[in-house]
Amino acid sequence: MHPGSPPQQPYPQQHAPQQPMLQVPMQHPPVHGGPPHQPAHAPPPPPNPRHTLRRRRVAAVVVRDVIQGLALIVAAAWGGYTFIYKEIVLPARSPAALVVTPTLEAIGRHGDTIMARATFHMVNRSGSKVYTPIIWYTVRGLKMEGIAPDDTTYLRQIGEAAEKPYPTSRFSGFTALDLIGTGKLSNEVETWYDPGGEQTVEQILFIPADRYDAAQLQVEYLITKDIHDVKAVRWRTTPDGNFDPRLVFDPASPYGSAGLAPAALSDTSPRYVRWLRANHGGMSYATATMSLWRGSPGAAAPAAAPEAP
Repeated sequence: MHPGSPPQQPYPQQHAPQQPMLQVPMQHPPVHGGPPHQPAHAPPPPPNPRHTLRRRRVAAVVVRDVIQGLALIVAAAWGGYTFIYKEIVLPARSPAALVVTPTLEAIGRHGDTIMARATFHMVNRSGSKVYTPIIWYTVRGLKMEGIAPDDTTYLRQIGEAAEKPYPTSRFSGFTALDLIGTGKLSNEVETWYDPGGEQTVEQILFIPADRYDAAQLQVEYLITKDIHDVKAVRWRTTPDGNFDPRLVFDPASPYGSAGLAPAALSDTSPRYVRWLRANHGGMSYATATMSLWRGSPGAAAPAAAPEAP
């Protein structure tokens, strides 16, 4: 610029036109561990058949183990329930039971007198302990006679005896039922039989075969699952000589009474009936009969043992 020249504005700096910048997509690491040059949207490689088979085997083993575990749990629960029900619940709810089998047989004879043996076999086939505070027996001589009533008479007799405890027979009748022996097989309140327990008791007596046609043995007994409310047993007799035992309950029990009044073994005694039901008890009896006629198997004398040579 020369002196005196008017100042000049510098020309604006000319810039070259800017070109748009291209956006280059960034390369991302491959998905699922693929090679670096593989695009991200590329499909995954096909599954390995060996890995699939292995996974299926593992799943099958897991399912099998789960099923076996559930089966073991169900079996254990069922076994526990069965054991508790059979060994605890069922025996506790079942009534007291004792099987008493009497046998009457001749073991000797002298003229018209027979030596008889009365055998009593007691066995507890139940699953619980039972008490037998009262067991007694009677032996009666039976005299019979032959009869032959017509139809009308026999049907009338059946109707008259319908409410009575003894049976009727058309061609025979009893003329004597005499008491010829009696006794107690249990005289202690705390007499018991454990499950599977058994006992055999024998008694000997004479029977006059010329006075009777048969002899009948009868055993009666009281069984219960609990005896702690019973204080004692008092023995009485009926007019015909049979035993009539009574229970004396502890005064502190729900069945006790003032003055320790005994309770009869009868359904007319409310205390006895309530106690019987509460302890799953009951009365039972069994009989055995032997003919006294000569030549009959029961009354025949035992054969003599052969002498040694």
